[in-house]
Amino acid sequence: MTQRPAVASALGIRVVATREATRDLWGKAGVDAVLAALSPDEAATFTGPAPKWVPEVTYIAWSRAVWHGPAKRDPRAFARWADGVTDKGFGTARRMLMSLASPWIIVRRAGALWRAEHSHGDLTTTPNGTNGARFELRDSPYATDEIGARAISEAFRFIVFRCRVKWAAEEHVRAGDALQVELRWG
Repeated sequence: MTQRPAVASALGIRVVATREATRDLWGKAGVDAVLAALSPDEAATFTGPAPKWVPEVTYIAWSRAVWHGPAKRDPRAFARWADGVTDKGFGTARRMLMSLASPWIIVRRAGALWRAEHSHGDLTTTPNGTNGARFELRDSPYATDEIGARAISEAFRFIVFRCRVKWAAEEHVRAGDALQVELRWG
């Protein structure tokens, strides 16, 4: 098994998905605007070869730059971007699973799916009625950063939406070191 990094990190393969989703919505100018808002080290992560692991705070920095830059603090534009990142990253790797699975398969496997792509964080789920579940993420930078929480909550919603449902909605709150995401679908 590959040794996991000491700091909370996600697989580096998400670098391409993050950059491409930004380019798909806002073109090269959008990518350039986001890169300009990052520190030189953060920008280098997204312009050079993707490392095996990237600190989560680097992905969150990109998310913040998207929120304040090309998305213009518009929740719908930001959600479209997060959906694109998820589709190009998690969605590409797990397209078959999502096309065949009910949301309940994802809910039951969420913790293991999280750990396959993230070095830190504990994701648990609890069913909430016949068409809903609560996702709770602890010990992750996404739980303590408002823009990061917005991005990852939308990613959870989009993954469920891709599981043969007509609609999916999310509401999230940060509570201490936990992010609680209520998902509903139909």
